Amino acid sequence: MNLGQILLIILALWLLATIQLTINSSITRASLVTMDSEARIDAISVGQAMIDEIQSKSFDSCAVNDTIYFLNKLTPSSKFGPDRTIEKTVLANDKEPFKSMILFNDVDDYHRYTRIVTPTHLGEFFVRDSIIYVRANDQNVYSATPTWYKKIIVVVKHPNLVDSVVIKSLKVYREYF
Repeated sequence: MNLGQILLIILALWLLATIQLTINSSITRASLVTMDSEARIDAISVGQAMIDEIQSKSFDSCAVNDTIYFLNKLTPSSKFGPDRTIEKTVLANDKEPFKSMILFNDVDDYHRYTRIVTPTHLGEFFVRDSIIYVRANDQNVYSATPTWYKKIIVVVKHPNLVDSVVIKSLKVYREYF
């Protein structure tokens, strides 16, 4: 065997190793994209279910059994969260069956509420809600004072997700004058 043949063998082995690394890298990247996509679909489903649950509740605690005519009757944002009669520690990282479905009666009870959902074989999804008042003329601007508009923000996290899934919705109190 001469020097030329040895160099060709070394070159062939180097080329084979490079091709193998490229293929392995592509397979790994495709696998990560697939896991992210599957987790994203499940996260959207989990987040939308949370939005649907919140939207099914009354606009405010004072509107559960009564009609509201004045903004000053609404719960101030500093008082958002579960009613004081509900023990907050019971609801920390709530798991199925979710206590929030029974214990919460209005939208702002869900402020800073967290839940762990296990919808599929992917494992646990971590869900966190935020409720804020927004301005009537621009629902992207926070309002420090009560308005007829509450923005619902649901963030869903999972280890397979590259970024968290954020779903937003708006709950509007219809004025009955």
